[in-house]
Amino acid sequence: MHRGTQDMAAEPYPYTGQEIAAFFRRHASFSVGYLKVERSLEDFGHYLCELLVQAGPERLFLQGIQFFGNRFRWPAHLETIPAQTRLLLERQIIEHLIRNRVTESPLPEPALAYTGERIVPATAPFHAYWAHARRYAFAARRVRDLRVLDAGCGSGYGTRILAQAASYCLGVDASPEAITLASSLFARPNVEFRMSDVCSLEGVENQSFDAVVALEVLEHLPGHRIGSFLEAVRRVLREKGTFVVSVANRNHPPGEVNPYHLSEMTFEEFRSLLEGSFPAAAIQTFGQGVWEGSYRLERECRIVPVRSGTDHAVYLALVELAGPARAETLSRGTDLDSKGTREDGHGR
Repeated sequence: MHRGTQDMAAEPYPYTGQEIAAFFRRHASFSVGYLKVERSLEDFGHYLCELLVQAGPERLFLQGIQFFGNRFRWPAHLETIPAQTRLLLERQIIEHLIRNRVTESPLPEPALAYTGERIVPATAPFHAYWAHARRYAFAARRVRDLRVLDAGCGSGYGTRILAQAASYCLGVDASPEAITLASSLFARPNVEFRMSDVCSLEGVENQSFDAVVALEVLEHLPGHRIGSFLEAVRRVLREKGTFVVSVANRNHPPGEVNPYHLSEMTFEEFRSLLEGSFPAAAIQTFGQGVWEGSYRLERECRIVPVRSGTDHAVYLALVELAGPARAETLSRGTDLDSKGTREDGHGR
């Protein structure tokens, strides 16, 4: 069931270039409902810009726009925006910089606010978004053409990233506010959002999904509910299914405390939990670095294989409910594939 990293290039953004181009073809006029500009910690003349554009009831996040040396650099997925439209947006960003230095505009609705509990694109600090989105891109490369359940989907942007590769995605969350927000922002033909407690996954049929993705879920659960969550995951996964899961490293630097985290883990605790819950599975483990403030995005928050405790901010695992022959093959895997590509999709 494992898919290699070479058969797709998952981007850590919720919209594809084709979807963005289609939005601007449909709407000759639009407004900027929200604009945020962040300054690099490493270079005070280097800015990162994010916007929410609106046309009637339809909304779209534009992320990853960089401004430095008096020039704009647009990420590849935004290069499909017509040149005149990009020029118009650049003027708005410049006006915002001149008028406000480095600030953000008022939010169009309270549900978009970043609280630390869930990530909303553009309104969350970009370093928090980028680390989280790279985990979703990591998962997306492993679920191509599969039916995927995104457990604890939050605002739903990650479900949409998964759906760029998967055949179908269901995002579930216990919060009605999260599901309403996700449905309004990130719906697409192969994406559905539904309320459900991840510890029971009520309403999700047995063995109905090829893959379950659970990013930023374990640490938000009280310890006594983690067993129920993993039991629910086993119930909905098909035979030889795939489970992609992450957890915050309990050995984080002093002072970095998230009040929403109830069950952070060491590497040994994380590995032991998965081995106990999936005794016949092949398990590969990874670590993700922290944001260092450079805005050299390909270097930030990288995900690499690990086999013991490290100082990474987050641990991830790829759990494959495979037979013995498959498990033996995976246990002999190396940190780099035959083309020298790391597990996060970037070269050496």
